Formats: sequence, structure tokens, C-alpha cells
Amino acid sequence: MTSRRLLSVRVTLLAVALAAGAYAAALPVYLFFRVSRPALALGAATEAITTVSAVFARRDSALNRAVAIVRDLARRPRPSADSLRLVHDLAAIGRTPLRVSAGAATPQELGAALVSIDGALSRVGNVLEESVAQLERGRRADAAARLVTVEQLLRVAHERGADGSRVARAYLTARQGALRAAAGEVRGDAILWLGLGALLVPLLVLVVRRRVWRPLHELEAGLAQVADGDLTVSVPVRGSDELGRLAEHFNAMTRVLRDRAEEQGRFAAAGELLAGVAHEVNNPLMAIAAHAENRLADPAFEGEQRSEMTQILRQARRATKLLRGLLRFVHATDRDVTNVNLNDVVRGALDLVSYRFGVDEITVGGQLDASLPPVQGDAIKLEQVVVNLLSNAIDALRGVTPPRHLSVDTWVRDGQVSVAVGDNGRGVAPDIAPRLFRPFATTKGRRGTGLGLYISRQIAREAGGDLTLTSPPGFGARFVLSLPLALAQASAPDSATSLAPAPAPAPAPSTPPSESPLGSAGGAKAPAGSLAGLRVLIVEDEEAVRRPMARYLRRRGAEVDEAADGVEGLARLRTQPANVILADLRMPRMGGVELYAQLEEERPELAARVLFLSGDVSQLAQPGNTPVPRERVLVKPVELAELERRILAFVRGAGGSTGA
Repeated sequence: MTSRRLLSVRVTLLAVALAAGAYAAALPVYLFFRVSRPALALGAATEAITTVSAVFARRDSALNRAVAIVRDLARRPRPSADSLRLVHDLAAIGRTPLRVSAGAATPQELGAALVSIDGALSRVGNVLEESVAQLERGRRADAAARLVTVEQLLRVAHERGADGSRVARAYLTARQGALRAAAGEVRGDAILWLGLGALLVPLLVLVVRRRVWRPLHELEAGLAQVADGDLTVSVPVRGSDELGRLAEHFNAMTRVLRDRAEEQGRFAAAGELLAGVAHEVNNPLMAIAAHAENRLADPAFEGEQRSEMTQILRQARRATKLLRGLLRFVHATDRDVTNVNLNDVVRGALDLVSYRFGVDEITVGGQLDASLPPVQGDAIKLEQVVVNLLSNAIDALRGVTPPRHLSVDTWVRDGQVSVAVGDNGRGVAPDIAPRLFRPFATTKGRRGTGLGLYISRQIAREAGGDLTLTSPPGFGARFVLSLPLALAQASAPDSATSLAPAPAPAPAPSTPPSESPLGSAGGAKAPAGSLAGLRVLIVEDEEAVRRPMARYLRRRGAEVDEAADGVEGLARLRTQPANVILADLRMPRMGGVELYAQLEEERPELAARVLFLSGDVSQLAQPGNTPVPRERVLVKPVELAELERRILAFVRGAGGSTGA
């Protein structure tokens, strides 16, 4: 389904925020412009009228006081100069003309009233000045007559003031009515505006819900289902915006995780199946190897038959080596950080993928530094990293025509031990290289999960190092795994061993004593010493495994008894104790574990003489899976010379008393 084109979430949220802000701001702006005009007009008129009233009141008060003084002076025979001077000052105040600013909010009718009042007061002041002049000349009668005129003019001024007050009150009342009307209209408009907002809010909520809340809720629910282990979940893609692309990425991620989980499930099932049949495979391998070793130990066995028997032994050991490597690789173990030699890691990884070199016509070359110092890390995980790099290189080489070359190098420089895996394939495209180590980035199409290099780099970084891609001339791609030295060491000398081009890698290093060393076809050299005087009981249900071991141990001087299972072995021990008891862990009726437990209960001194044989490597890989001392378990197939060496070491140790 093609997703419809929508505005991005950022643009949508910005539009919603702007719309909400504009709506919220519009109401106060409207209220300001709608109410401010009548309110300002009322305020300006009130201020102007108040100012004029104060001026008129001051002039009127001055004139009234001057009239009272003149009336008093008219009764005295000689008025004082100070009183006359005061009357002059008060009359001057009364005559001061009214000044109204040009911007004052005064209507025409009110302006005419103010002019009339101003003129009346000015006339009062003028007549009052004339009365004072008469008093100064000593004409008290003339002054008293003019005083009557002054009082008449004052009454006229007061009447005109009263008329002006009525006009002012009417004007203020009109302005107040206009403001009240505007407030009423604004109240209605505000209610209408808020009602409109109440209708728009659900619309905005609907838009945000459909564009943001619902996709986020679906993604959250999908993530919760993935966290619960449901990888079949997918979320609907509702558009081509950011959340739509996020939903597409989520669905792609769950598809990759689902495919990866299916692959891991098949991988785990294959590992369990491989571990389950390991015992059955190791037994015949040991039988084949033991028969071959016994024949090769015969000096009379010469010629072409000896050569063929040598080849049989070599192939049996090769099968053993590959089986153990596969079991170690597929079996999940706890993180075990130890000192690791990366040359050993490289050889082990090459062993696991070596079968593909001949099939795909790939030659392997490179230089392994013979003096490579150790690093700290989990050997199994580091081997998985190198196997992943080798597998990627092999896949890349399959896309080019021969000659196909793969190179593996190790070196130490500047406190870092490095492994490089390169090939002469087509390389990594420039547009993919920057995101090659990101999760789900792959160059293999549907065949790849895009997690191999990402997990490999995480393993490298957990160990304190890194995994990088380089593209030197002559190579398609070259990956370098670098890890810090385990201990502070100087740079190793430049000596190196050659990993010569060949369809198969160099052999792996020697395995621990509990495992079969992968030496030459002729077998490990028998240790000095003899088994003479030792009684050995072999408790093994596989006759093909038991008989060659018994034959070899008898030839080395031991007195050997055989039992087909734990029940028979326990019966033989009750009649004839043994110095060493070789018991297979898994047998019908009674296995080695049950035999060991029975001996611990009945004959503890015999329990201390038990060495165990096991072909089930998977059980031994996990701590706690083997309820017997792990250091006393020999993993099948074990070379006969190694078996003799382990018996001698066991007998000479603290747990190997030779007393019957």
C-alpha cells in the first residue's frame, strides 16, 4: 500500500503551536483595540475637565478672597499697603486666562462654556483692580460702588460655572456610556471567541492524535510486544512523515529480528543435534583411530598398507578436530576472559571454514607473527569474530572469477595486537562503508542479517579494542581486529611465520591434556616409562573402543580387565580391585557417574582411582554439568599414547594410589 503524502510531524506540530498561539493572542489584541478607544477617551476627558475645574476653582477662590479684603478695606480710613498689594496679587490670579492644550479632549459645547466662564472671571478681576485703584486714591465710596459690580459679576461667573459643570457631567456621562457599550460588545465577542475555540480544540486534538499520539502509541505497544518476545508484531504505516518512516524501520527491524531468531533457532537446534550425536560419533572415531594406532605400532606392518593406515588415522583425527571446533563454536558458554594468543584464534577459525576454500577455489596466504604477545579476551567470542570475517571474505570472493585470494595477517604495533583479514573481491561500496558496522546493514541482500559485523565490533570493543575496515591497493576489502596487549610489553620483533597460500589452513595448536592433540599421523610419541605392575579396569560399552585400548595397554605392560557397563565393572571391582579404572560417562544400565557414586559410598579408595571417558563434549562445556571431577575426564577420541601418559600422571599423583 502506497502511503499518502503528509506534512512532516515537525511542520504539523509547528502549525498547531502557531495556530494555538495566534488564537490565544487574537483575543487580548481585539479586546485592547475594541475597549481601549472609549476608555482612553473617557480618561482624557476626565483628566481635562479635572484640570480645568482645578484652575477655575483656584481663580474663583482668589477672587472671593480679594473681594472680602476690599470690602474690609473700604470700611477703614487708611488701608494698609500690604493689604492692597495682596489684593493686587489675588486679582491677577483671577484675571489669568485659561489655557487649554490643543490635544485636550473637550467637545465644542463644553469649550464654549469654558470660554464663557473664563471671560466672566477675567471681568471680575478687572473690576476688582479698579476698586483697588479707587482705594489707593482714597475714594472709598467709589470703591464700594464698584465692589457691588464685582459681586454681581461673581454671581454671573458662578452661574456660568454651574452651566459648565452640567455640560462636563453630561459629556463624561456620554463617554462612560460609550465605554459601557463597548464592554458589553466585548463580553459577547469574547464568549463567541471562546466558544469558537472550544470547537477548534477538539479538531486540533484530533489532528495531533491521528498524526502523533496514535502512531507513537502503536510503536510503544509494538516495542512492548517485542520486549515480551513477540517478533511477529508489525505496526501500520500511516504516512510518509517521520513517524511513518519510523514505523517502516520498526517493521523492517522486527522482520530482521524474526529472520535472525529463526536462523538462531535452527542454529541452536543444529548445535543441540550436533552435541547429541557427538558421543555416538566420537566413539567410532576413537575406535578407528585406536585400531589404526595399534596397527601402526606393529613394526612388521609395512608398505602400502602402512601408508593407507596412516591416512586413515590422519583423516580420523581431522574429523575429530573439526567436530570439536564445531561444538565449541555453536555451543553458548559464559564469558571467560583469559590471556589469548590471536594466532591460535586464527588457526581455530581457519579450521572451521577450511572446507570452503577448496570448494570455492580460494588460496589462503599471509604472515602470522611468531612472537605475537597475548591479549585478554574470550577466546570463543574472538574466534567467532574471525570466523565471521573469514565467512564474509569467502562470500565476497564467490562473486568474482578466479584467482581468488584471501589473506590473514597478525602483528603487534604500538601496544596493539592486530589481525587482518583481506580479500581480492569487489570491496565495499562507498555508500555502504560508512554504515557497515550499524545494525541490519548488509551487502548480502536477504541472505544477510546485517548483525554479524555489528556484533563482531561489539565483541572487539568489549575486549578494549576495535574492528575497522580498510581498503589497501590490490584488495577488495580488509578488516582489522585490534586488541590491547594483555600485559605491558615492548613491541615484538619483526619475526613472522608464513601462512603460505593453500586450500587449507595451517594446523591448530596443541590442545589441553584432556583433549586429543592433533599431531602427526603417526601419533604422539609414547612417554617414557611403563605400565608394568598396574591393574587397569576398562568400563566401556563400545567393544570397538574398549578392545583397542585394552590391547595397547597390555602391550605397554598393564594387566587389563574389561567390563561392558557399570554393573559389570562394579562386580569385577568387588572381586578384584584395580589401580586405575577407566569408565565411560554414558553407558546402558549404569554409567560412569553412577559407578563413581556407588564406589564413593562402598569403596572410597577405589573412587579416587577413576578416570572418566566421554565423547559428549557439550556436557563438559558447561560448568556444573558433569558431577565428577572435571580434571579426571578424558575427551574421546583420545590417542592411545596420550591415554598412557594420563594414566601414568594419574597414578603418580595424589589421587592415583597403586595399592590394591
